[in-house]
Amino acid sequence: MFKRILIILAVASLAVSCHRPYDSVFSTYPNGRPKLVFTVIDGKGGEMTRVGEKMYYDNGKLMYEKHFKDNKPTGQWSYYYDNGKLHTSGTFSTGDSNDFGTGWKFYNKDGNEFVAQYDSMRILQYTADHRPLSVAYYVNNTETRYQFNDNFTVNAHGMVKDGKKEGPWEFFYANGQKMLEARYIDGVENGAYISYRDNGVPYFRGFYINGIRANNWEFYDEEGNLAGTMNFDD
Repeated sequence: MFKRILIILAVASLAVSCHRPYDSVFSTYPNGRPKLVFTVIDGKGGEMTRVGEKMYYDNGKLMYEKHFKDNKPTGQWSYYYDNGKLHTSGTFSTGDSNDFGTGWKFYNKDGNEFVAQYDSMRILQYTADHRPLSVAYYVNNTETRYQFNDNFTVNAHGMVKDGKKEGPWEFFYANGQKMLEARYIDGVENGAYISYRDNGVPYFRGFYINGIRANNWEFYDEEGNLAGTMNFDD
């Protein structure tokens, strides 16, 4: 009788272990470190069911972690910078393919939220795999937008009024260097306009009036030396 109980417990333990999630490395970097890792559960007939997914940077830091149920988003999804700091996280609960998560929070590389205090926020754009690309923060009657690059760094940010850019905006390369400074009125360029190379060296600077180049523009070489000027009022 005792042996029979042991056999039953062993079979039960084996059955449980067969349905226990485990990680399976799908791809690696040239240095041998894991790149894409699936968390799976073995099913009938040797079929595996994906219940999670993790992507890593080549430095070994976690890039993102996702969870699934019936191949649909569920639970908390988190995305990280290459320094290990959290970029954003949100929670999926309905299992619906049209569910884009709730409770999203966005952080800079220092670990601080992009906007410390706000009345509400809204995700404006997602990737095909549900990663937020653009978010709007609302404080009183003002709206501030952040757009992100594929590596989670900020691509652009500035204020929006009635759905159009308003006031100063900044645009950035994926490496974090500033790409462009511009000012807008009712969605149209108005004011100082400065463009930079991806190493921070100025490319050109000038002035817009109602979306048209005006006044004197300056152009710089790759070392940042003034290479020429052009007056658009002539």
